[in-house]
Amino acid sequence: MTALVGYGLLALVTTLVLKPVIKFGKGFSSYLCVFGVVYAVVLTTAPRSYFEPNWFKFVGLVMAALCVITFIFLVWRRMKKQQEIMDLMEEE
Repeated sequence: MTALVGYGLLALVTTLVLKPVIKFGKGFSSYLCVFGVVYAVVLTTAPRSYFEPNWFKFVGLVMAALCVITFIFLVWRRMKKQQEIMDLMEEE
């Protein structure tokens, strides 16, 4: 469990360091996506021996996937809302 938290902190620091370099957006969802991707990469490169039960690593990967899926859902919802606004403007 401590490995998940440690790698989570590493992914959080990496996300904050990458912010000025990549300029990936101002919304929380963009931070969530970058965090999820970095967390997944860090966990896939970590040895299994760092995790007390081996399935903790898979819990972390599921959490990373949920972060990315949440980002995709939020962007899809925002795009759908913008499309509805554009459709209303075209009708007028």
